[in-house]
Amino acid sequence: MSVTERGLLQGRYARLSDRFKSIWAYHQFASGVFKSLLEVPLPYHVDFQNTYDRIRAANANLNASQFQEAGAALGLCELALDRITTQLLRADDHISASSVRRFFERLKRQDESIVVFLLKFYLYAEAVEGDRRDKLDYLFTRIGEEFTDRDQYTPRTSLDFREQVISLTALLKPVEAPREEVVRLIRAIRGVRDDIQKAAAFEELTERNLLKNARLFKHRLGHLYFQPDILMAIVELNVATKNKFIRLYADEEQRIVDDAQKLSEHGPAIERNFGYTNPELVEEISRFREFKERFDMSRSASNVKHDVITHLKQSMTNILAQLDRGLGSDGDDVADLPQSFFSEAERVENITSRFADPLLHPYLMQIATAIDIADPTVMPEEISEFPNVKELRLEPWEIGAYQKLFERREAEAGEDNEELWIVYMRAAALRLKLDVEATMLAASTAAGVSPEPELLACAKQSLDCGKELDEQFNSFLHDAVYYSNPKILHQLYRSRFRLLRGFSGLWLIYDRGGQPAGV
Repeated sequence: MSVTERGLLQGRYARLSDRFKSIWAYHQFASGVFKSLLEVPLPYHVDFQNTYDRIRAANANLNASQFQEAGAALGLCELALDRITTQLLRADDHISASSVRRFFERLKRQDESIVVFLLKFYLYAEAVEGDRRDKLDYLFTRIGEEFTDRDQYTPRTSLDFREQVISLTALLKPVEAPREEVVRLIRAIRGVRDDIQKAAAFEELTERNLLKNARLFKHRLGHLYFQPDILMAIVELNVATKNKFIRLYADEEQRIVDDAQKLSEHGPAIERNFGYTNPELVEEISRFREFKERFDMSRSASNVKHDVITHLKQSMTNILAQLDRGLGSDGDDVADLPQSFFSEAERVENITSRFADPLLHPYLMQIATAIDIADPTVMPEEISEFPNVKELRLEPWEIGAYQKLFERREAEAGEDNEELWIVYMRAAALRLKLDVEATMLAASTAAGVSPEPELLACAKQSLDCGKELDEQFNSFLHDAVYYSNPKILHQLYRSRFRLLRGFSGLWLIYDRGGQPAGV
């Protein structure tokens, strides 16, 4: 046997041995998933010891045998691994990408070797499409992220990780693509990442199909997904998306918990009052309880997923919609249901239906909550002195604008209309946002640390919104000289100047932070 022939056989054996390790690792993984997560017996039986012994025997004969005999022995071992792989892939059809994620959430972060061998299992088998693309996507991200001490993740960008990606993707057929195409796709991936980063509220992830579109994009890449530079950009996208989800969920979690708890407490009363005339409501409450149980379980396991939250929130929305229809019918007795049950949901609906810019929604809700405490018969000038309203520094006409917008106070003149009320409300909410961000930026500067990029991005959004609102004020002021109510002119000037003061305060701090002056 020549040196060249021996080298070829040694290469085949090395691949065979590595492939067996990946199959064995997958078997260990599948055993854990079927036993602990799916709670069903493992759907295959493989004599791994016999296969291992055959591979060792083939290796022992590499030097002693003729080239053709040794090659045939390795071929039989490769065929045995093909058959085992087929059985394991059938079992893998029963394991969802979600189950893969749940399995690894239970492992220590440093247990990376099994992740690498699982990746090799799928890559050796060329099982990389459909649901398995989602599994690979998670596994590549798992080895491509690092956990920081601020409950955030950062993508690995080291040369070692790049070499690891190249080594893994080399198990597939080479991916050939013009450099221009690779660059174009990387830019597209970063565009998807930037769209997700712009989401200001949890609902946007669903309403704008941001996560769904990102997944679809990765599937449509086909084999180009495994081009190393593209794959590293995808890992970067996934890590950024994960961080965004964590931040948005943290903002949303308590409200979801409170609303769900409120519905749970009043569920029996709702069924008593409306169930007889509205069986669909009873069914929806049953679904809600199921979704809430899933949410509670995933929350206790620190494993909350986007679809769980979406289903729970949608179910709560459906119940409120059914209640709206029920409240419109005659003879319904709602004595068992406190008004506070409906007020928060109504407030959210009012704000989200009238104001299109979600970045202001939290501040508009803050204003609405403060004003709603007051009796509508109390004059806005008096409400502005209430402690909870006074700390928001609202002008009386801004309070009146909110009340008029939702039919709790009459308009004072023909020019006193919805368009004007919305501008007043947006300006008041933006002032609150500008003040919060200016305070946070000033604190960072005083502490001698660089502001978080996300904070700077939010400040930039606020400044852009401020410029747009100032243009609206300017347009109103041009027309205000003809208004029949001269007070409106004064109110417009004062609200505008107060907005400009907040805008200037944030801009000066933002500009000192090293950002371009041409905001």
